[in-house]
Amino acid sequence: MTTSPATADPVRVLLLWCPGWSVLATRLIQGIPADAALALTDRSVIVAASDAAVAEGVTAGLRLRQAQHRCPDLIVLPQDTLAETRAFEPMVRIIEDIVPDVHVVRPGIAAVKAQGPRRFYGGESEAAYALFSHLRTYAERDLRTSIDLRVAVADGLFTAEHAARNTTIATPVTVIPPGGSAAFLAGLPVSTACDKQMSHLLQRMGIRRLGEFAKLPRDQVHARFGAAGLHAHKLACGQDAPTLNARTVPADLTATIHFEPPTDRVEQIIARCRPAAARFTEQLTHSSLVCTEIRVGVQLEPDGLLERIWRHPWQFGQTEILDRVRWQLEDIATDSTTIDDEALPYRICTVQISPESVDAAAHHAQGLWGDRPDERIELALTGLQHRLGHDGVLTSAVGGGRLLHERRILWPWGDALPTERERRLEQPWPGSMPGPAPATVFAQALTVRVHTADGTAVTVNERGALRSEPVWLLLPTDRRRITSWAGPWPINQRWWRNPATVNRFQLADNDDAAWLVITDGRQWWAEGRYD
Repeated sequence: MTTSPATADPVRVLLLWCPGWSVLATRLIQGIPADAALALTDRSVIVAASDAAVAEGVTAGLRLRQAQHRCPDLIVLPQDTLAETRAFEPMVRIIEDIVPDVHVVRPGIAAVKAQGPRRFYGGESEAAYALFSHLRTYAERDLRTSIDLRVAVADGLFTAEHAARNTTIATPVTVIPPGGSAAFLAGLPVSTACDKQMSHLLQRMGIRRLGEFAKLPRDQVHARFGAAGLHAHKLACGQDAPTLNARTVPADLTATIHFEPPTDRVEQIIARCRPAAARFTEQLTHSSLVCTEIRVGVQLEPDGLLERIWRHPWQFGQTEILDRVRWQLEDIATDSTTIDDEALPYRICTVQISPESVDAAAHHAQGLWGDRPDERIELALTGLQHRLGHDGVLTSAVGGGRLLHERRILWPWGDALPTERERRLEQPWPGSMPGPAPATVFAQALTVRVHTADGTAVTVNERGALRSEPVWLLLPTDRRRITSWAGPWPINQRWWRNPATVNRFQLADNDDAAWLVITDGRQWWAEGRYD
């Protein structure tokens, strides 16, 4: 007879939850009134809404257009996870004042092991109320606002989070006794522990609560659903064994340069920033980090502030940082006071350089054959950029769109290219051309003419079909015979603004060249050429 190994005592977790943190952080950052109807979006879908917006029927999961129909005065902003994380940082520091080794689950949720606070404060309930009172005092004193806070203590992170979500404003603190996780979780739906596909299958089997799911034999659940099912079954049984990783407080890498008295001389500002940029890069190297995104803030006299985030495709060095500071100063300059005059229309009080995105240096080591342009190319293009300005040297990328000129994205050299989401590559774009794009895309579509054999202009009917056979393609400087053609491919974009439809055709000529042309029914243009 064999005996199962003894089960270790579950980890008691003290968890803090701030309901609606995304909305609260955005409201504090943007200075939006507490009673305003505010909604945060991700890809035109509502992901969070304020109480005023919820009262108007705006809920998570609505399309943006539906939400604006229900609440015409709705303030809509994109969700910014990085900003929410920065806004939560002071809250984490306040927690660390009374409880060490804080584990940040995500912005708005933090957890610690309850063992230490329980001993210090004389019990888990006492520790939870001490944390609650400390944070409430901080919010009222420093943030000058009231924050909805919930605190829970339970076995494991999973149970503690759902216990916090089951609290109310009247009773914001709850303690699930040791060993009581399974009983507490039994009434929750299976979707709280299972993914969407597993949850749907369990509901079809008549299993709708975690208590019912926990009664199933674990070995059979493992055999049917694999590792995901085994993990979900352990959660349903209250056997969560989380690993709480105490966050490592990063070194403050922010470089701040003060000017006393304030100055408007560009070269003086750059000279003062050079040692700070050198220290900034040295600290990154000493910490084995690389910075791919920085925030440059320029404080103007008396109280103006201009901030901009700069991204780099590889990593920032001292030269790259100083270039971004100079380019930001160029943006401040007016037409009458240019950068060549070495004077700005405003006096600068402070320049602040802070890292926005850092990563381990090991993740950015070059491969055997390299992964960036040759150093001589970089020096040549950077030199041109110094002469022509930040936007004088551009690189290109492919974006989303229906027309070819919409898909071309030009970006300043040295800046990181937009992400696929920013380029909207994941969107379907009905009407866009499939297959390989033309090798040559004209900066401005060429006006051309398409004629029949007798010289009559070829037109298109309402269905997009040609009314006559195309024979001649008349270019601005040439005339070619059309040997074959294909189409139409209609483009009916923004039909609610302009009902006109544009049709695409492909034409091949007797000079072994192919053309992508568009027409509105009468006029023809060449978008590109297949070389």
